Amino acid sequence: MNGTEERVAATVAGLLGGVPVAPDVPFRELGLTSLLGARLRVRLEKEFGRSVPAAALTEHYTVTALARYLDGDARTAPGPRPLKAGGADRRVAVIGMAARFPGAPDVDTFWRNLRAGVCSVGEPLADADAFDAAFFGVSPKEAERTDPAHRLLLESCHHALEDGGYTDPDDGVRIGVFAGAGMNLYGPQPPYFLRAGTSGDPVEAIAELIGCQADFLATRVAWQLGLTGPAVNVQSACSTSLVAVHLAVQALLTGDADLALAGAAAVRRTPAPEGPADPEYILSPSGVVRAFDAAADGTVGGDGVAAVLLKPLERALADGDTVHAVILGSAVNNDGRAKAGFTAPSVRGHASAVRHALERAGAEPHTIGYLEAHGTGTEVGDPIEFRALTEALAGGPGPAGRTGLGSVKPSVGHLDTCAGMAGLIKTVLMLRQGELVPTVNTTAPDPRLAWSKSPFFPVTERSDWPSGSGPRRAGVSALGFGGTNAHVVLEEPPARGAVPDPGRAVLVPLAAPDPASLRRRAGQLRDWLRDHGDLPVGDVARRLHSGPRRSSARLAVSGRTAHEVADALDTALGEPPPEEPPLGPPAFAFRGQGAGAVDFEAYRDEPVFRSVVEPFGEVLDRPQAAQLVFQVALARLWESAGIRPSAVVGHSLGELAALCTAGALALSDAVRFVLAREELTGSTAPGRMLAVSAPLDVALDAAAATGADLAAHNAPTSHTLSGPEVLMDRAESWLDRHAVPWRRLPMTTAYHSHLMEPVLDRLAGHARDLGWQPLRVPWASASDDELLPAGTVPEPDCLARQVRYPVLFDPALRTLRGTGVRDFTEIAPAFVLRDFGRRVLPDSAWYLWGPAGLAALYRRGAALDWAALTGPGPRAQLPGHPFARQRFPW
Repeated sequence: MNGTEERVAATVAGLLGGVPVAPDVPFRELGLTSLLGARLRVRLEKEFGRSVPAAALTEHYTVTALARYLDGDARTAPGPRPLKAGGADRRVAVIGMAARFPGAPDVDTFWRNLRAGVCSVGEPLADADAFDAAFFGVSPKEAERTDPAHRLLLESCHHALEDGGYTDPDDGVRIGVFAGAGMNLYGPQPPYFLRAGTSGDPVEAIAELIGCQADFLATRVAWQLGLTGPAVNVQSACSTSLVAVHLAVQALLTGDADLALAGAAAVRRTPAPEGPADPEYILSPSGVVRAFDAAADGTVGGDGVAAVLLKPLERALADGDTVHAVILGSAVNNDGRAKAGFTAPSVRGHASAVRHALERAGAEPHTIGYLEAHGTGTEVGDPIEFRALTEALAGGPGPAGRTGLGSVKPSVGHLDTCAGMAGLIKTVLMLRQGELVPTVNTTAPDPRLAWSKSPFFPVTERSDWPSGSGPRRAGVSALGFGGTNAHVVLEEPPARGAVPDPGRAVLVPLAAPDPASLRRRAGQLRDWLRDHGDLPVGDVARRLHSGPRRSSARLAVSGRTAHEVADALDTALGEPPPEEPPLGPPAFAFRGQGAGAVDFEAYRDEPVFRSVVEPFGEVLDRPQAAQLVFQVALARLWESAGIRPSAVVGHSLGELAALCTAGALALSDAVRFVLAREELTGSTAPGRMLAVSAPLDVALDAAAATGADLAAHNAPTSHTLSGPEVLMDRAESWLDRHAVPWRRLPMTTAYHSHLMEPVLDRLAGHARDLGWQPLRVPWASASDDELLPAGTVPEPDCLARQVRYPVLFDPALRTLRGTGVRDFTEIAPAFVLRDFGRRVLPDSAWYLWGPAGLAALYRRGAALDWAALTGPGPRAQLPGHPFARQRFPW
């Protein structure tokens, strides 16, 4: 040993009673406790006449290493090599959050407490023994034998998915789960199954073990929520949740998952220790956590449950997700043996993790405006961490004291495995709001820390966070007993352009597993919207598009403003829910001519509708062509919203629109044919058409007695007669004599009568020139009373026959009913065919395009395409589903 080594060894030996001291044995293994370490520092300072910081004894934890440090020859580990970026965007977005912390049942309350400087240390986690088992389809028995940490994490993961809008993702979307459960460091207790009791039945015993072991934490979430990405349990003590974030990020970057949940649960039922704290332990005798503070005397444990939902930033922006913050990079490492003892922190290991995360993020140290430290408030931990962070962020342009330093632990306590998640969510909120919140319980900066030589200043007051020349950036650290360090580099979310007000009513959906749950959710949303009336209603709708997977109860209301939606919810809550059967396969029904004008202006704001109409602008002054184009455009609008026909049926001219929608004809071909149809039928002899309210046999008698033709069999007591004017005069007289109600239709062409015969050959010739294709869906022909299955190519002559022969709408509907169809969307601006349909099929349901029709279809189970209905844009921040929890005593 050299002279310095001999002097250090002698000093250590003096403290240990004169026992020989080997130069390469760690101090902890020699029996040097934290209290003896403090005394050693005092003796070394006297021996060498210089300051010896507490961190020096943990970073340089042998006689030889400490002697080198005192000689100015301290060796640091080389920095890690950054990952190759490969040109791809490696940024990851935080798109969903959920948390339950002491004094804060949700993220919004947590943020209010942080801003107000509220200290909730020592407060129990509210309702930790309660769980909404029915919501997740869990039996009471299974809920009782499941560890509360598992139950609460499941609820938080659902809320995080809700916040991100992915509780019911599309098929094929892989969502991973990376999570850990509390190790109960600050209140050791036996496993939950031992506390809850064990069964003598081997099968039951296995079920009890599955209900409590950390091995099944992540997989339970994946099972209950139907998630198909990696489900990995993470355990690294106090750094667990931040390690889970790191692993989730890596899963996204490697393509193992499309989205990923990262979370942790620390839930215990151990009373606070009584009596004075052991000075050799890390707990605070005062019960107050003061991180990096002159009065710091230790930490205080606490409970917490939290989860975040992550997604690659590029994909999140493309999908219109709300981005709360951006993860630029993360890193995880272990101290190895480069520290005083197994549970001690390490300057070298921590600093290396921070530097590695910065390199992965491509961020220079001076761009970090805030650092959320592990910050436990312990005598040894804080100085070591301060030293590590100073080393990691030192250098580069910028003055000392440029980076705010804080810790969430003085606000909520040390949350074991959930500690890093609390710091992460706090920092995400600060970045999102552009505001720094105070580290509470401060008295004065810890004088042992070299503040003036560091890049840090203590954040002790709430203040705006200046944006500077670049985006706001922050770091979050978490350190675990055993030496696993984690660090995450964050950036504020990218600015999003304003989404224009749609200027029309927006449909807002709600879904829940059962009617009672739905009513709670509706009441909660109503009250929230009344308190937040400035929320854009489109943002609210986008937030609610994804309901629970188990959502047998549904409701949808519409409004132009948040207040209108709140009023609509209040109205819905005041009415008994309708008793409706599940939605069956819907058919599209297309009306014929003479049923009223079409209004293109009413749909001018619908891009899908416009895209169909605009190529045919030159023919929209022709009534039959205009009706055809209108109906096909409206059918496409229905399809874009997720309502696709199981079959089609048309009335007279409506059969052409039906054939286009079924894929048998291109719209351009159909328009060409209908222009010829209009010209040819208009060249026939003048005639009239009469609507007759009588049974079929009476209508047939009238036709036989007068020479008129039966033009339509619409419903049991609704028919149409057609023919030359002279014959129609006879028909009117006959109907009057027999007291049969009738009315003239506003038409001067006698469609579906013998007057059409002179033009049938030419119509058939035009029909044969069209590019016929196989049907994509069945077509119920109202001219032949025949159901043509998908894959069939209709005969061209059908377009000539349907001009001459009766419209058999009643039989066509009955044919469809025989295939199970009882739900119809009428492709029109107002109901016409519904009146016929309900008389033919009394149990049928009919819908029109618009909020009311879409809401009714959604209520009955339709899978609407909400992205198409509301378009891209941000999602409003709304409260999570109000669980109906029941207590399962532990």
